[in-house]
Amino acid sequence: MYNCQYIKGYRLKTILAAADCIIPEHAGLSRGGSLETAGVVDWAITQMPSGMRFQFLLFITVVYLLGFFFGGRSFDKNLPIHRIRQLKWMESSAIPSFRLGFMGLKSYICMGYFTCEKNWNSIHYHGPILYDHPSPDPVIRKLCQGKLEVRA
Repeated sequence: MYNCQYIKGYRLKTILAAADCIIPEHAGLSRGGSLETAGVVDWAITQMPSGMRFQFLLFITVVYLLGFFFGGRSFDKNLPIHRIRQLKWMESSAIPSFRLGFMGLKSYICMGYFTCEKNWNSIHYHGPILYDHPSPDPVIRKLCQGKLEVRA
């Protein structure tokens, strides 16, 4: 069992909604918004220096609240078209903090999704060369293998 330390409540809802926009269900790929993805993102956040972690979590809050300007509700409750418009705006914003924050969010979501072994077949990835090489942190390895249930 892996209990998320940082990704819970509105943060979880925001990450799941953003992940569904960044990695939509398509051609054999499952959508990105899953507890497994969120669990890997949460694990990665725990590894960040505290200052960077604060900024990342603050950015998730900003994404959540900016939803009111793009669809009239919080990010997770907006229609997918409004979420996508918001994320595209952030990605190409004239404000560097939004662009940087979006790239960080997208990177962590992609890392969370594509490190989960259940997604490898659909992208024709056969695993790392040193597949059975022990991980320095067994928690992340078990998360990626789907051997730990994620709770937010």
